[in-house]
Amino acid sequence: PVDGIVLMMLAFAELFGRLSRRLSPQPLPQFPQPRRECSFVILSWNSQAMLAESLPALLDALRNDGGNHEVIVVDNHSTDGTDEFIKRHFPEIRLIRSEQNLYYGAGIRLGIASATRDILVLMNSDITVCPGFLEPLLQSLSDSRVFGVASQVLTGEGQSYETGNTHADFGPELRWRHEPLPSPESGAEWPVFWLHRGLFAVHRLKYLWLGGLDSLYDPIHMEDVDLSYRAWKAGWKCLLAPASRVIHNHQLSVPSAGEGFLHMLVRRNQHIFFWKNVSDFSMLATNLLGSTRTRIRRASIPSIGLRGELHSFFAALKRLPTILIKRVLFARGVVRGDREIFVLTARVGCNSSQNTTALH
Repeated sequence: PVDGIVLMMLAFAELFGRLSRRLSPQPLPQFPQPRRECSFVILSWNSQAMLAESLPALLDALRNDGGNHEVIVVDNHSTDGTDEFIKRHFPEIRLIRSEQNLYYGAGIRLGIASATRDILVLMNSDITVCPGFLEPLLQSLSDSRVFGVASQVLTGEGQSYETGNTHADFGPELRWRHEPLPSPESGAEWPVFWLHRGLFAVHRLKYLWLGGLDSLYDPIHMEDVDLSYRAWKAGWKCLLAPASRVIHNHQLSVPSAGEGFLHMLVRRNQHIFFWKNVSDFSMLATNLLGSTRTRIRRASIPSIGLRGELHSFFAALKRLPTILIKRVLFARGVVRGDREIFVLTARVGCNSSQNTTALH
């Protein structure tokens, strides 16, 4: 019964949003081309050892580029002396210290609020950039149709390809995929479902127009997917630049509440993403009418259980009023449907010069 009520509320919100779009559509603004100047925002929590490796590589790359860039590190209430380490060894870096652990969402937004350059680059503290990583990102962002572009992520010593080629399938749930690139050395730009959080760059004015990373997903998980999907729906593109390469050294921070809490957040935010962003009536109905069967299946997984599955659902349900409001407000600016986005981002890869029409 609850799923049916949610479906009716989402359907009503969608109809109201479509009516608002018909009566008062919100056209996409024409933003000026961004200057080739970047604000790098890095969130750190007890990551001094990682920063000791990642910051020198980043600063070297920026010096070689020669642009007027800035690097902002948000110390998320670390206890390992990260703030003093940065002050002592990297005085050119802007340090923002939070008096409490804000986790990812609020922490990275704190750094973004202090950014002053035309291009935002969000970067994990355990990412080490490779020489020449920046130019392919800047080239992609010179296209007015592009919202953001991500780097290709390598693992370990940079010998194997990890991720960056992100896609999603529907039926009846959303299934998320990171796939290897058929031609990882290619310089072509490839459409992706979302800009993965390892390192991606966006036009700051477009980011602000979209409303940025949504606090609905706090403390962590899926805010990057939500941002990218809204950009697709507004008419922009999200790309992967295989020629831009970074190395992921894998530092996983589990919330103090434990892995069970993390599993709950993942599932809760999957509900939020679907309810907030998917506007196709048949997809909504298929997902919600089949959700009882999905919960039963997931409840049988030992690491989740019935209690965890119900907890995530009702935690998302508490946010439904805010979800409905945001859904209606954003509807005026939607120009792409869900199925179109799934088709565009299902491409294994594309050369931008060969797929210009499809990605307009």
